[in-house]
Amino acid sequence: MTSNVKEKLRKFGKILLSLSFFCSAISISAQKKAENTQSEKGKVDVLLMGAQDSATVLQSLSTVKSDRLLHRPAFQMEQFLDGTLPGLYVNLNNGYPTESLGLQMRQRNLMIVVDGIPRSDANLSPNQIESITLVKDGLGLAAWGMSSGDGVLYVKTKRGAANKIKIDFTAQYAQAQQIYRPEILDAYTYADLLNKALINDGSTPLYSERDLELYRTGESPYTHPNNDWYSILMRDKAPIQQYNLNLSGGNESARYFIDLNMFDQQGFLKQDKSMNSYNTSESFKKWSLRANVDVNLTKTTLFSVNLFGQMFRENTPGTSMMSGIYNGIHTTPANAYPIFNPPANLSGKGVLEQSYGGNTSYPKNLYAQSLATGYILYPKTDLNFDMSLEHRFTGDLNGLYVKGIYSYNSSYRETRTNTKGFDVWQYTYTDDTKEPNDPSNYKKIVTGDTPSRGSGYNRQNRLQYIELHSGYDFNIGLNNIKTRLTYWNNQFVLMSTALPMYKQGFNFHSTYDFDKKYMAEISLSTNSLNYLKKGHRWGFFPAAGLGWNIANEDFFKFDAINTLKLRATIGLNGNDGTGSFFRNASGNLTSYYYTYIPTYGPATNSDGDQINVILGQNSTPYSTLVEKGLAYTSQWEKSLRLAVGLDIEAFDKSLKFGVEYFNNHHFDILAVNMSKSYSGLLGIDPVAENFASYRQQGVELSLTYQKQFNDFSFIINPQATIYKTKTLKNGEPEFPESYMQFVGRSRHQVHGYIAEGIFQSQEEIDQYLTQYYIDGYTPQPGDIRYKDLNGDYKIDGLDIDEIYSNAPRIEYGVYLNAGWKGINLSMQWTGLGNSQDQIYTMPFARNNNAYGNAFKENLDYWTPDNPNASYPRLTAGSNAYNTRTSTFWVKNTSYLRLKNIELSYDLPQNWLKSIRLSGVKVFANAYNVLTITSLKYRDPEIPSYGNTVPNIKAYNVGLNIQF
Repeated sequence: MTSNVKEKLRKFGKILLSLSFFCSAISISAQKKAENTQSEKGKVDVLLMGAQDSATVLQSLSTVKSDRLLHRPAFQMEQFLDGTLPGLYVNLNNGYPTESLGLQMRQRNLMIVVDGIPRSDANLSPNQIESITLVKDGLGLAAWGMSSGDGVLYVKTKRGAANKIKIDFTAQYAQAQQIYRPEILDAYTYADLLNKALINDGSTPLYSERDLELYRTGESPYTHPNNDWYSILMRDKAPIQQYNLNLSGGNESARYFIDLNMFDQQGFLKQDKSMNSYNTSESFKKWSLRANVDVNLTKTTLFSVNLFGQMFRENTPGTSMMSGIYNGIHTTPANAYPIFNPPANLSGKGVLEQSYGGNTSYPKNLYAQSLATGYILYPKTDLNFDMSLEHRFTGDLNGLYVKGIYSYNSSYRETRTNTKGFDVWQYTYTDDTKEPNDPSNYKKIVTGDTPSRGSGYNRQNRLQYIELHSGYDFNIGLNNIKTRLTYWNNQFVLMSTALPMYKQGFNFHSTYDFDKKYMAEISLSTNSLNYLKKGHRWGFFPAAGLGWNIANEDFFKFDAINTLKLRATIGLNGNDGTGSFFRNASGNLTSYYYTYIPTYGPATNSDGDQINVILGQNSTPYSTLVEKGLAYTSQWEKSLRLAVGLDIEAFDKSLKFGVEYFNNHHFDILAVNMSKSYSGLLGIDPVAENFASYRQQGVELSLTYQKQFNDFSFIINPQATIYKTKTLKNGEPEFPESYMQFVGRSRHQVHGYIAEGIFQSQEEIDQYLTQYYIDGYTPQPGDIRYKDLNGDYKIDGLDIDEIYSNAPRIEYGVYLNAGWKGINLSMQWTGLGNSQDQIYTMPFARNNNAYGNAFKENLDYWTPDNPNASYPRLTAGSNAYNTRTSTFWVKNTSYLRLKNIELSYDLPQNWLKSIRLSGVKVFANAYNVLTITSLKYRDPEIPSYGNTVPNIKAYNVGLNIQF
C-alpha cells in the first residue's frame, strides 16, 4: 500500500472515530439514562443497526418470517423461498435436488449473510430460521462495499428465550413426481417419421414396411426393440422424508436454541436388488445440527456462540452424474438397441449368458449404466463456528456498546468411487438359417472396465471472519440517534491450495429521526481486496437517505393511517465478481487469483483449437504461448443505486402498502472494448478493462392486508417487480447497420433473424426477390422465410436484429392465508411475465453417426395440409438453415405456478391438557401442483431437454408436536 493511500485511510478513520465519539458525547451530556419505551410491535430488523421502528426505516427491505417457509419438501433453501419476497427470483435451471439454484435480485446473483457473517452458501433448514430479509437499495448495501453490488440476502437464525424448555418435533413424508417429462416417440412412430424425413431429403427410406410392422406389433424385441426409457429406467414416484427436533429455553443468565434436522430424498432411478446389494440410484441425505447459545456473563455483557454442522451424502450410479443418464434418455431413440440380447454361449463355456445390447452408434447401454456400474458417493461436510462478546455500558455511558465477532467456516467435499464396467454386444440376426442365439450373430463392441475403488477430496474451503464494532444509541428530547463504527476482515481460501483472498473494511453508519417525522441516514464505507494491484485495492462507498413520515405531522388528521412515509436513498456499491474469477476476453469466467500478475496459456485459433509449432527438423509440435489476463489496474464493478419509495400502514397496521421506483447505474464493468484497435501483427490479444455500463430501472409494489374477525383470520399479500435494462456502453465495434447495435437496448437482448413464417410453395420462393440465402442454401417449401432487413436481396449476417429481450421483465407472487378455529389454508403463487426464450428440439439430429431422437412435439411439422405448423418441413439430420436463431423459435415462457398449498389443523388446547402437550398440528401440502402457461410440452421454468433433469411436484403430509 502506498504512503498516500495509508495517509488517506488514517484520515478517514479519524473522521469516523470523531463522528462516533462526538455523537456519544452529546448523548452523555444531554441525558443520564436512555429508556427504551418502544414496544416490539412494528419493529423491523435493519441490517447492522438492529431492531428499528418500521415507520422510520429508510432502507429498501423485504422480510419473510419462518412460519411461511415451514413444511415444504425442499432439499435446498432456495426452493422454499420462491415467490416469498418482492425482488427475489429463484433461477431454476434444473430439477436435480443438489443443482445450484441461482438466487437473484433483478437478475443479479446475491450475497448471502447469516447472522451477520457472509457465507458462500446457506443451505439451512427452515426450522432453524427466524426471518429472511432481502436488502435492495444502495444505503442498505453500502456497508458491504465492493461485495454488495448485487444485493444481500440476510438470514437471521432462531435463538432461545428466557422461558421453560420448549420441545418441538415435526415429521414429514412426501411423494415426489417428475413433471413435464419429454414425450419421446415410440419405435414405430419414430421409424415412420424418419422415413418421411429421408424421402423429403430425396433419400431412400431406412425402414421397410416389414420393419415398421415389427415395430408396431413388438413381435421381434431383439431385432426391433421399442424402449420406453423413462418407464424402463425411472419410477413414477420417489419418497422424501424429513424429521426435525428443536429445543429452546433458558433463563435470564443463559438461553439456548438447539435444532436437529434430517432430510432424505430418494431418486427416481430404479434399482434391482437381485443384481446389487448396494444403492445404485441417485439419493440425497442431509443431517444438520444448529446450536445457538447466549450467556449473560454479567448484566451488561453477553457472550454468544453459534455452532452449525451439516453433512451431505449424494449417491449416483458409477457411470456418471445423473445428468449423463438423462442426456442419454433424451438423445437415444426407442429403437436404438435391445436392452438385453438373446441368451447365448458367448464365453465358450457352454452356458447361455445374457448380454447387454448396443451398437457402434449407441455403445453405452443405458440400463447397464444405471444398474451395472457400481456407485459413486459424494460426501460433503460443512462446519460453521461463530462467537461474539458484547458489552453495553450503563450509567453515564448508557447507550454505548462494543462487540467483537469471530467466525470460522469450513467446507470439505469428497468423492468415493466403487465402480465397475460392463461388456456391450451388438446383436444382428439376418440369416434365417442360423439359430437366433448363434454366437456368430454377436459382436463385442465394448469391453467393460475392471472394478475399482478409490476416494479423494474435491474441494476444501475455509473462511475466517473477524468483526469489531462500537456504537451509541441515544435520544435528545425528540431526536433519536444511532451510530455505529465497524471494522471487518474476511479471509477466504478456495480449494485449500489456492492463495487466500483477503477482504477488509471500515464502515460508519448513523440513523436519525425527529419524533418519527423526519429521518436521515448515512453510511460511509471503505474496503479492499488483495487480489487487486497495490494502490488500486481500496474503494470508497458512501450512501445516504432521507425520509418524511407525513402521518405523524400535526396537520395530518387521518387517524386510520398509521404511516405515510416518503423515502429516498442513494448509494455507491461495488461488485468484485466471485472474488477469484473474472471474465476473460472471450466472455468466459477465468481464474485470475491475482489480477495484476500476468499468466500464460496456449494460443488458440478462432475455433478455440490450440495452435502448435514445429521448429527446424524436429517433428515434435510444441505448444505456443500467449499472455493472458486483465488490464494491469483492473478493479471492481460499481453501481450507483437510487431508490424512491412510498410506504403506507393503516388500520392499526393491518394494511401495508409499498411502492418503490429504483434506478441503478452499473458501470466500470469488466469487458473487452472491441471498438479499440488491437495489433494482430504484434500478437496483442484484446484485454478486458473496466469500462462497460448499463442502467436498470423499474417499480416494485407490495400489499399486505391481514385481519381477524373472532375465530376467522386471513392474509392477502400480492407483490410484483417490473423492470428493464438498457445497455449504455459495451465496447461494441461499429456495425454496418444501425439495427445491429446492442447499445441503447436491453442488456438481455437476443439477436437473430426475423422469421416471416414458412415458405408454402415453390411459387412463393420464386416470387421472393432474395438472390442469396445463408451459406448459399437453396430453400424448399416448408423452410423458414427470413426477412431481408437491409433490402440487398440477400439473407446473411447483415439481416440480424434484436428478436426478444424480455423487457420489461415482470416477477410476481401472491400469498393467501385463511384460518378458522384451528383450520388453516395457505397458498403461495409465483409467476413470471413477459418472458420469452428460444425453444426447439429438431428431430433426428446426428448422434455418433446415427439419427438422433424425436419427440411428440416434432409431429407438428409443415406439410401443405398443415401450413401453420410449429416445426418446418421434416429433414433427417441437421438443417443449419432452419435452426438459425430467429423469431420462429421464440416461445412465450411466462407462467403462474402454485408453488405451495397447505391445509392444516391445530388440535384444540382442551384436548391436549390431559396429555401435557402445548400444541399438535397435522398438515398436508402440495408443491408445484398447478402451472398456468401457454407453453406446450415443456416446463416454463426448465424449458430445455438435453442433460437437464425434469422438475418435480410433491404431495406431503406431516405432524408437528410441541411439548
